Amino acid sequence: MQRDDATPDLKSTLPASSPIASAPSALSVRYQSARERLKFTWLMAALTMLGPFSIDTYLPAFPAMQAALPATEVQMQLTLTVYFIGFAVVSLFHGAISDSIGRKPVIVGTLCVHAAASVGCALSGTIESLLLFRGLQGCFAGAGFVVGRAVVRDIFAGDEAQRQLSRIQMLFGLAPIVAPILGGWMVAHMAWPSIFWFLGAFAAMLAAWSALSLPESHPVERRLPLAIKPLTRTYSRIFFNKTFQTLAAIPSINFIGFFAYIAGAPAFLIGHLSLTTKDFAVFFIPSIAGITLAAYCSGRFAGRVSHARQMNAGFAIMGVAAVVNLLVSAFLPPRVIWNIPPIALYAFGMALVTPCVSLKLLDAFSTARGTASALQSSAQVAMMAVTTAFIVPFAQVSVLRFSIVMLASVAVGAAIWKLYQIGHPAQESNEVA
Repeated sequence: MQRDDATPDLKSTLPASSPIASAPSALSVRYQSARERLKFTWLMAALTMLGPFSIDTYLPAFPAMQAALPATEVQMQLTLTVYFIGFAVVSLFHGAISDSIGRKPVIVGTLCVHAAASVGCALSGTIESLLLFRGLQGCFAGAGFVVGRAVVRDIFAGDEAQRQLSRIQMLFGLAPIVAPILGGWMVAHMAWPSIFWFLGAFAAMLAAWSALSLPESHPVERRLPLAIKPLTRTYSRIFFNKTFQTLAAIPSINFIGFFAYIAGAPAFLIGHLSLTTKDFAVFFIPSIAGITLAAYCSGRFAGRVSHARQMNAGFAIMGVAAVVNLLVSAFLPPRVIWNIPPIALYAFGMALVTPCVSLKLLDAFSTARGTASALQSSAQVAMMAVTTAFIVPFAQVSVLRFSIVMLASVAVGAAIWKLYQIGHPAQESNEVA
């Protein structure tokens, strides 16, 4: 899909050193302030946290929920799968709708529905009703993440866009640390529905915060018509574009190597490492610390290190982590002391790659960033659904199988990245982050 040079671009009205992209003039003034940029970062980070909270908070409650509903282990795994299916399918529309009616209404509206679905989960008395409301949760969990990336790129340009995405990722890293710890505490001291009451309250709080503070970054003159045929054509042009397919595949496949451990955490931590529901932090804190450190480094690299060089370093780190993980899993008995560090190192490398890929993809489709972001998110979440349905059941048999999944993920992701570099030699040689 080619850029539309006729699209109004207000960037030329700003100083050359301005961190603001083609935002309306009022936002251009507002976000020249470092304080306003920081407040924006916190809001965007909080919106992205809803997804991890919706996934990780209730993982420690699996045994209690399985006994109370009652449900089988497969049915409990399905509560993740239906969530990801709903997320993947409906996320396709979040971006397109935001391209048509604006970013803010989509974010606020979906947060309200997510809050209602969380209440439905809390009140569920059977596994069937829980599956229904988990699917509904998934359908409306992704707007903050999907549309939020488009908001960042609407407002900020160049190095500042990378810094914003890196800071958001760094703050976002708090969610997977806090969520399982909080969920383990709640299931230990209260009934499992309290977890979903908390999720409902969190979504409602985000809706109110967004309604009061979130700027509308997509002006009327840049909006696209919301009609089935044009939307289908736009999706088709983007989805079947080789650049999109390549860039969207890289973070999705990389994430499988890490996400298999998240979705399979009950089996990995309780079954193989002999931990309890209160010990999930042993896995999540080091892993998210790796992501947070990488996000900090990525922000520091902006304007100093090319995207290609940063991504190459990230893949090298992931490769080392995957090989070490395979060796310790094959030749040593399962222990926290050597099974957890390679996962954290892999997460560090993965988080170095992700912001650069996201910027490349959003810039490749600048006239339909919401749609491109939605398609990327949908592709990644669809891969997560496949992971929970097929890869996790394979991996959770042993720590060795988990490590094989990680090694395969980085090998495939690195191969796709090399193919992209071969196809875009001029861009890669001239690019500076």
